Amino acid sequence: MLLGTGLGLVVGCSGHSGSFAQVSGTVTDKNGPVDNARVTFHSTTEVNGVTNAYATSTDNQGKYLIANVGKEPGLPPGMYKVTVVKLKMKPGVIVPDDFDLGQIEASGSGENVIPKEYSSEKTTKLSATLNKGQNEVNFEIKGGK
Repeated sequence: MLLGTGLGLVVGCSGHSGSFAQVSGTVTDKNGPVDNARVTFHSTTEVNGVTNAYATSTDNQGKYLIANVGKEPGLPPGMYKVTVVKLKMKPGVIVPDDFDLGQIEASGSGENVIPKEYSSEKTTKLSATLNKGQNEVNFEIKGGK
């Protein structure tokens, strides 16, 4: 059983509404679209001593979208490192139906089926520079199972 959530958003920050980026795209690997994976954009810039991260999940066609973050119409333009994680339940493990991807990952109930280097902002090969307005950024996962 593979787990994930639909297209969604996580964290946010405040700022002027005309200076935000929206990003969408598709995550693929050698077998095609990567569905039900968490895609996280990690800012490479600190603001007030904090580095923000913005996450969403791919749908069943490997597509993702970050259009709104909290009350803001997107995320700050700039350079981002991007991580991708897709969990598959470990054999024989049962978790409550209301567990989300983060709870499954934290509990150790799932294993990541994406090559390990893509799961950490320190080792990921994926990055994106986002400009104000609409951005389309596709990612191809190489290697792995």
